[in-house]
Amino acid sequence: MAQPGYEIKPIQAADTEDVMNLLRKTFFIDEPMNLAVGLCSEGTCTELENYCKKALPGDGCSFKAVDKEGNIVGAMVNEFDTLTEGDNGSGYLQMAENCANPKFKKILYVLAKREEGARLAEKFPNDDKLLDVKIAATDPNWRKRGIMNALLNETEKLAKQRGVRILRMDTSSAYSAMAAERLGFTCMYSAPYNEIKLDGRPLIVPEPPHVDDRVYIKIMFDKNN
Repeated sequence: MAQPGYEIKPIQAADTEDVMNLLRKTFFIDEPMNLAVGLCSEGTCTELENYCKKALPGDGCSFKAVDKEGNIVGAMVNEFDTLTEGDNGSGYLQMAENCANPKFKKILYVLAKREEGARLAEKFPNDDKLLDVKIAATDPNWRKRGIMNALLNETEKLAKQRGVRILRMDTSSAYSAMAAERLGFTCMYSAPYNEIKLDGRPLIVPEPPHVDDRVYIKIMFDKNN
């Protein structure tokens, strides 16, 4: 069998700018909510940059796909998060209220509504932590080579090693939702964008087929094991 031409490694602090460069040419300009509000239409968005960098490099829980020349051609940015009953989006809500960028503010409000609707702490009262797949990206020239599967496999192994049984993946696009389901995730929250409102008006309505905002989870092992 032919070799994939890449290997999976943990993301290190020294990789931050290379990972950010990958995100700038993929996630920044492809993500449906970013596109809908024109977040990066006038160049870089400082708030988005800071949001992504906050999760890098993490505590060894994020992974990169590296080609034979050492270039990062894929990344899965993960972050351990606590399941705190009663939060329900208050953190994102506070971030939104303090955000000076009106475009990014709308996205933060959607994320707050997402937390309020998902209520994972209430649904998993016997778990206190999960591993959140916050951002996943593949270089356009390296797509359809199994990179996302390989990155997810390493993420799942890490979750099991750390004794964390819940893996979370939020999907703002129809394509990422299909990928999540193909990878064995279960939808725990789904809301049509045109029903996610603030002051009676939809916050963000991306172009079809991206019509729903969703939260998926995957259980790594049974609680009794």
